[in-house]
Amino acid sequence: MRVTVDLAVLADFLSQMLGERTEVAVHDMADLDQSLCIIRNAISGREVGAPATDMALRLLNEFQSGDGPSFRTNYPGKLVDGQRMRSSSLLICDERGKARAMVCLNSNDHELQRAVEVLQMHFRHDQDAHGEESSVHSVEGLGDDIISKVMAAYPSPAELGSQQKRAIVSELEHKGVFLVKGFIAKTAHLLLISEPTLYRYLKDAAHGDSAVTA
Repeated sequence: MRVTVDLAVLADFLSQMLGERTEVAVHDMADLDQSLCIIRNAISGREVGAPATDMALRLLNEFQSGDGPSFRTNYPGKLVDGQRMRSSSLLICDERGKARAMVCLNSNDHELQRAVEVLQMHFRHDQDAHGEESSVHSVEGLGDDIISKVMAAYPSPAELGSQQKRAIVSELEHKGVFLVKGFIAKTAHLLLISEPTLYRYLKDAAHGDSAVTA
């Protein structure tokens, strides 16, 4: 069943129902550079006009490629001041199935997280921080942050072989970096390859071709 929903009313409803510790953010998927169009209980410190997050890019990319669902729930996030939050995101699609908006719920679970950390410290368990969502204040900074984290696991670009470059391109594509304008050229420059070569890597990956191309 499909119905028409006023997203501003939905944001008001959710924010009042979930309380001030949960931020409700609505993103316009047609404008990733300044996608945040509605925000209630702004615990993240973001304002209308802020860019999409890395998790929003990844969810949109996976959904558009047919490899993922239209929503993700209870994944870990992080506020600008480092406090942890629990997040859930839902893509809102039109009658043709095209993603038009994303509704995100970000809950400040700082006290609960602190209790978990104390218990983990007591039992000497390490907290897994992989996959955290980062909130940044520019879409360019977001892309740079994702690229930096991926490339940190590899040697310097001058020492990379073609297979490693292919692996980096594939991982960046999976994370949605190339949805951001200008990052095809930026990535090609960082990897010391041409843009046509990067596009060829993407095409080969899409077809499952792992052969080395000079």
